[in-house]
Amino acid sequence: MILTVRFYGQSRPGPSAGLRRTLVGLRSCALLMLVLALAGPILSRLIRHDVSGQLVFLVEDSASMALQGRSQHQVRWDQALATIAQVDSALAHLDLEVETRVFRGNGLADLQEFGLQDPVIVDPLNHGTNLTALLRKASNRLAADPVRALVLVSDGQETVRLSDASGDRIGSGGVLSSSALFTGGVGDPVGSSDRLIKDVRYPETAFQGDQVLVEATVMHRSLAAAVDAAVTVRLKQGDRVLAEKTIQAGPGATNFELSYVPSETGLQMLELEVSPLDNERFLANNRVSLGVDIHKARTRLLLLAEKPGWNVRFLAQAAQRETRLSLDVVYATEKGLVFADSLTAFVAPSTLQQWLKYEGVVLAGWSGTNGRLDHSLLGQAVDAGLGLMVLPGTMVNLARRLPQPGPQLLALLPVSLEQAAWEPGPLFARPDSLAYDHPVFSGLAMVSGANLLAQAPPLPAVVRCRPREGFQSLLVAMHTETGQGTEVPLLVVGRRSAGRVAFWSGSRLWEMAFWNSGSAGNENEEIHAVRQILRNLLVWLADGTRESGLTFIGRQAFYQEGQSIRLAGQWRDMRGHAIVDGKVSLEVQKPEDGRPPGDSRSFPVSGFDSLRGQYNFNLPAMPPGRYTIQLLGHGDSVVEGPVEELVITSHSVEQTQVRQDARRLQQLAERLSGSYFNLHDDSGVNALVTALAGLDWNSSEVANRHKWNPSSGWPFLFVVVLLLACEWFLRRRHGLL
Repeated sequence: MILTVRFYGQSRPGPSAGLRRTLVGLRSCALLMLVLALAGPILSRLIRHDVSGQLVFLVEDSASMALQGRSQHQVRWDQALATIAQVDSALAHLDLEVETRVFRGNGLADLQEFGLQDPVIVDPLNHGTNLTALLRKASNRLAADPVRALVLVSDGQETVRLSDASGDRIGSGGVLSSSALFTGGVGDPVGSSDRLIKDVRYPETAFQGDQVLVEATVMHRSLAAAVDAAVTVRLKQGDRVLAEKTIQAGPGATNFELSYVPSETGLQMLELEVSPLDNERFLANNRVSLGVDIHKARTRLLLLAEKPGWNVRFLAQAAQRETRLSLDVVYATEKGLVFADSLTAFVAPSTLQQWLKYEGVVLAGWSGTNGRLDHSLLGQAVDAGLGLMVLPGTMVNLARRLPQPGPQLLALLPVSLEQAAWEPGPLFARPDSLAYDHPVFSGLAMVSGANLLAQAPPLPAVVRCRPREGFQSLLVAMHTETGQGTEVPLLVVGRRSAGRVAFWSGSRLWEMAFWNSGSAGNENEEIHAVRQILRNLLVWLADGTRESGLTFIGRQAFYQEGQSIRLAGQWRDMRGHAIVDGKVSLEVQKPEDGRPPGDSRSFPVSGFDSLRGQYNFNLPAMPPGRYTIQLLGHGDSVVEGPVEELVITSHSVEQTQVRQDARRLQQLAERLSGSYFNLHDDSGVNALVTALAGLDWNSSEVANRHKWNPSSGWPFLFVVVLLLACEWFLRRRHGLL
């Protein structure tokens, strides 16, 4: 301030006394406010007020609450709302200062608060219930509120039941530890006589032509007397009955099974039903929808060997461990080619269609089949989609060269042979550094730089070869265990037109799987990696796989009506690496009666899991029917994934929850030191009112401290700028420098 007075005292022309005092005051005020801002003063105020205790009703929001409750003209949801209004009115008549709040939820979605006087209260339509998670969500949501009592109103039926060990604990703190808990059950806990199907067991996938077994239990409830009734159970696909049986079922549980043989492939929507009781009230639980994904008959492989040996036996055992594969073993004799199991003659395919009866062919040596197979026709089959794997013949000694394969077979190989000569060992196998993402290594814990075959025995020799352009070495062999030195291709794979080809250059393949350096009874996982690699190789050879593009992962193809749909997909580049920054959408279409699909719906990505490299989609519940789904990648051009099928059944587990599960509600109350009331009748409602009235509802004093920092925010800055602007304006107005 002193500097400001001195400054204006020396200004020329000199200001008048009044103007000087005004200018000094404006600048001094601005500087004083800036000094105060640096000091940071805070004004604090303590406000005390009384807060009424809150009574929170937590109403289950699932489709089972839309079933009939106390009478045929009142559903459970209406009964729950009427009970809440009755309790609120009764507490008001007792002159208790109670603030009533109502929430709805099912534990699988966020809670929603609503009022009984809202103009529109949507009926419950959600699919699924987890009461443990519902209480946990309520505890977290109301942690800072003065809740005196929490009342869970539900029918007690759950579709998701997670134990405390699974991590879905309710929690011991928060609202549930400081307030009283009550569980109120709506819906008839006993009900009328009912027949239902439960405990259905069936395979989710099966092969065409195999028998599919469906097991289930027929149960009777609330029968007045023990009866032994003839019950008809049926397995249907649309209007066609696949299997039917009549069983004698008593008043308890009766197990039964039905079977059928699928003749078509694809996702089949089935329905299991049981004949109802006379005048049965609830019929929804008399049928259950099933979804079975029928695959084509097992993939057929043909193994052609120059003679039977340990390599052939090892390949046959690897195929046997894959239920999706069927392997025919044929070897050469002096009289010709014969089947190994029956020693009957094998007629070599003479047409393309005969080769394509198989999905893959393995040649274990070519000396015994040269001249007996039409390799030109075999090449046409490979181009049409047949898989081909070639192994060198038996090594007699290193000095003896392998017989040169014919030019037509040589053209099929993914390698160029260097005079078909052996490279003497010992040689040690290891994965190629660029091969970790190939499907042949599926199911193996691959770590970059690690050698899955570190404990495998060395190979006596490998055939000298080099990969052709466009083919990839998955395994290589080296003369040193440390991974240093010249690499010799050991397993080379790739695609040829629509087919797949592979070449194994090593000798004594079987030793790598049966040799074990560990102690007895302690199997070495690294040695067994050889077996897994070979099994994957046979599956890849026969069926192939999409190494790039958009694919669904772990997809559930069968959903119930009202159930939210969660899908996940991956987008991989040509090397199999995940594309993490792509723009992906999901297209859903519904074909109508065999006609082309109508209007499609597109859904954006709801989340990206960077750890797994997967795009997640959350779809709302959709009407029953068959849908086609497809992933689309957007960029310079649209990348389309495969079209797959999605089935929404008209059956919902919510419709089968026809009774109140009082035992579950009692269990929840006991776990949290609460009480259970059956709100199905008036006596239970009155008992709940009495229990709530006995609680302490006196208002409590709450102290809130309000703090205000005068220098924070834009008003403070505005005042400072305004003061300095006024000073500058007056100086310029009177010509001061």
